[in-house]
Amino acid sequence: MLVWALLAAVGLSARTPAPAGFAWGADLGGGIDMSGNDMSTINLDAYFGYRAPALDIVGIGAGINMMVSNSTRSFPVYAVVRTSFRKRPSLCFLDLRGGLVFNNIGSSTTRSQLYLSPGVGVNLAGGSTFSSYVIVSYVYNGMRPYEDGERYYDINGLHMACVRLGIRF
Repeated sequence: MLVWALLAAVGLSARTPAPAGFAWGADLGGGIDMSGNDMSTINLDAYFGYRAPALDIVGIGAGINMMVSNSTRSFPVYAVVRTSFRKRPSLCFLDLRGGLVFNNIGSSTTRSQLYLSPGVGVNLAGGSTFSSYVIVSYVYNGMRPYEDGERYYDINGLHMACVRLGIRF
């Protein structure tokens, strides 16, 4: 009973389902490197695709992940699927992203690797045409070992915990 009262207070239970059609959105967040390679990031992502009653979005997206402690940049290009498995608006949802990441490593060449990001999100506010949310996710960037001038980076994939704040229209 308390849950329904909280949902009604934030307006989630009274919302009508979003209409099917074109949707787009953007996320801003950060990732903490859990693999110990000092590659924590600030992330900016944008995506677009199709929205249906049981799917918040199915589409493609791209982003820029800027490493805070060095000049490495990663550019993920991915497919995104976001769903709450319900036709009516829901508080929680599943966010799945997978594709390629192009790692621009200092003065080295760009290398493409596997990119995966499964996550769980919570809707903050929204209506029939927009929704704001927070996503907590795991990010795998398949970065491989490289040498940048004097230093050798012995990396066998980056594993990150990521938090994203976003909006979808």
